[in-house]
Amino acid sequence: MGIDRYHYAVYAKRNLAMDTPVVTAIPKAACLSARTCSVAETLREARLGGGLALNIAIMHERSLGEGSRWAGYFAVLPARGERTLPMFWTSAQLEHLRGTDLLRHVTEDAESMRLDFNENVVDGLCVTHPVAFPPGKHTLEAYMEAASLAASRAFYIGEECGEALVPWADMFNHKTDGEHVHVLGADDDDEDDEEEDESEEEESEEEESEEEESEEENEENEENEEEDAGPIEPPTGSLVIHACACAEKGDELFNTFGQQNNASLLHKYGFCEHHNAYTNVCVDVALVEDVVGGTKVRDAAAELGVDVADDAYFEIEPDGTIEEALLAVLGRAHRGEDEEDDPTTESPDVQASLRTILERRAAMYVGKGKGKGEESGAIPRGSDDGARVAAAGDRAELRGG
Repeated sequence: MGIDRYHYAVYAKRNLAMDTPVVTAIPKAACLSARTCSVAETLREARLGGGLALNIAIMHERSLGEGSRWAGYFAVLPARGERTLPMFWTSAQLEHLRGTDLLRHVTEDAESMRLDFNENVVDGLCVTHPVAFPPGKHTLEAYMEAASLAASRAFYIGEECGEALVPWADMFNHKTDGEHVHVLGADDDDEDDEEEDESEEEESEEEESEEEESEEENEENEENEEEDAGPIEPPTGSLVIHACACAEKGDELFNTFGQQNNASLLHKYGFCEHHNAYTNVCVDVALVEDVVGGTKVRDAAAELGVDVADDAYFEIEPDGTIEEALLAVLGRAHRGEDEEDDPTTESPDVQASLRTILERRAAMYVGKGKGKGEESGAIPRGSDDGARVAAAGDRAELRGG
């Protein structure tokens, strides 16, 4: 694909003990967020927030070139965005994802980004704030490049700023359940206060539910007050990076992006892990209906209280465990008119349907067997390898199921 990027990594220059400071301070004001960017007040006036505002902030700062506070930071990032993400793949490359749950998400993302850009930039900021956003200056491609950087690199740095690009912190590569460092300082309260808040929240869940309407009105009032607020002040505080595990001199230091399956890793970061312990597979309700019969499945689900309208899929867990709801629906669907009890999961009819469902689900993938390099423990980058690893993990789980 002609990806113009370097592969960055962080290595220990000496032996590191647990809780050793690796980076002592990254001021939140130095992080690129919707609150710290040069068009922060414009974004506030337009009432844009969350990931959308961050994407626009990154897009705008990149368009400024050397005039941006983050020009030096952008110089070490991929010049054309994180092109390993499936959002940039060609139709032929996306074909490698056929059968995985990721393909649907990538297709939906492309349409959502196009709509977001047209509505909020072309027909929004370019019209209401043409000085900061001159019509024709920003393109959908530039917006997608910014979104790819946000998706693959952003950290939550606190309530003031939400998510942001954090220089230094994003140089650490990911390793599931094997990280050496943690980025700290995002929360203003200590862990004890957080645990106490969580406990109180559980106890008052019913009361909060009753107050939802009142809270929504308060949020609307706060938005109106924010509109009339003065200049945006720089955020306070800093992030720190500490060692959470020992490392020897010369070791690569890893962070973790959390316990995610390969579809999620490929979707957001552009890579997969071999032998990912968190791989799960979704089975669409439509497939179950096709095997067992649409009316039978829908009637069985309704009788059991299983929602197949909003949650239109069943899951197979990383250890091959099949979701109980699917087994229950199959049992009820196969119950005879004169029978009082549902057949067990081990009954021939249920097992036959389940076997057919898993076989058809596995047949959705492109190709058979293992792709190149799947036996190694390396983390591949690039569409072909990443898609093969994601699909191979799914197929292995279906065989185990």
